[in-house]
Amino acid sequence: MNGQPTLKDVARACGVTAMTVSNVLNGRDKEVGPETRKRILKAIDDLGYRPNFAAKRLRAQKTSAIGMLVLDDVPEFLNDPFTTQVVAGLSNFATEHGYSLILQGLRSESPSTVPMLGHLQTDGVCAILSGSPDTRRKFIKRALGLRVPLILIQEEFDHPLVCSLRQDDRGAARAIAEYLVDRGARRFCYLAPSAHWPAISERIAGSQDVCNKAGCSLTVIECGDESFEATQKAVASSIGTEGLPDAYIGGNDRMAMATIRLLQDRQLAVPEDVRVTGFNAFDFASFAAPSLVTARSDAYEMGRRAGIEMLKGIELGGFEHNDFVLPVSFVAGQSA
Repeated sequence: MNGQPTLKDVARACGVTAMTVSNVLNGRDKEVGPETRKRILKAIDDLGYRPNFAAKRLRAQKTSAIGMLVLDDVPEFLNDPFTTQVVAGLSNFATEHGYSLILQGLRSESPSTVPMLGHLQTDGVCAILSGSPDTRRKFIKRALGLRVPLILIQEEFDHPLVCSLRQDDRGAARAIAEYLVDRGARRFCYLAPSAHWPAISERIAGSQDVCNKAGCSLTVIECGDESFEATQKAVASSIGTEGLPDAYIGGNDRMAMATIRLLQDRQLAVPEDVRVTGFNAFDFASFAAPSLVTARSDAYEMGRRAGIEMLKGIELGGFEHNDFVLPVSFVAGQSA
């Protein structure tokens, strides 16, 4: 073992979770059986573990608040159903456990000036980030300076004070693309927002994996703020210059539904003339006609899971596990 033993080292030596060790150290004996407690105390003595009293002092100054930061240049950032579902799941979990949630939208050009980052009033921070990889890295490094647990939604980052909570966007995108290839599609257009989101990058990469293997082409169409109007304008422009592909792969259901309406207004049949797929399968997607081929994201559960891991991180001063990938399921429909 290199350096001073940690709480995680004690947990590993005893075959228990770090939370169980924390319960013993903080006198919560009702949470731990007597034999387990005895084993943990012996391991603490054998390893020479000493609790981090600086971290304990920080925890004693708890605000009972969690920060939720959304880095998005679109002013109406809460119009995004994925963001809204994550926030709802986290907020409800926080309320159930005696925490408040402080929500703030940020602009990519000035994250360092945001009051929350300069004057922390929360015990931990969750963040959903858009922008270039460099922009996101700068924000993460700034947030790490707060020295509180940080959970990144849909973003992978290797650091002991960071927990990455993602879904299998790449795998789900592969499943959709394979479905289209099996039905004869060879020319694909991918509908993506102009803002750079890590999840969309993963979905494009998954589609590209399948296209490379099958010898298909994939063109990315940037659809501005992914609104109904912006998406239709981008798709119409693409049709005017490139013609119709075999399939449009929507980065989300909203862009897919806007595209279906545009095609139908032009007297084109979906899926007979062109196939269309979406992503996320939120409730409003049930209004699509024909019904969408899509993938189901449980963004609400992702928010609740962020709450679970955050409370553990606040208690322990760090995370037991630093990377979680949640499954995404394929949803059959008639649009492709």
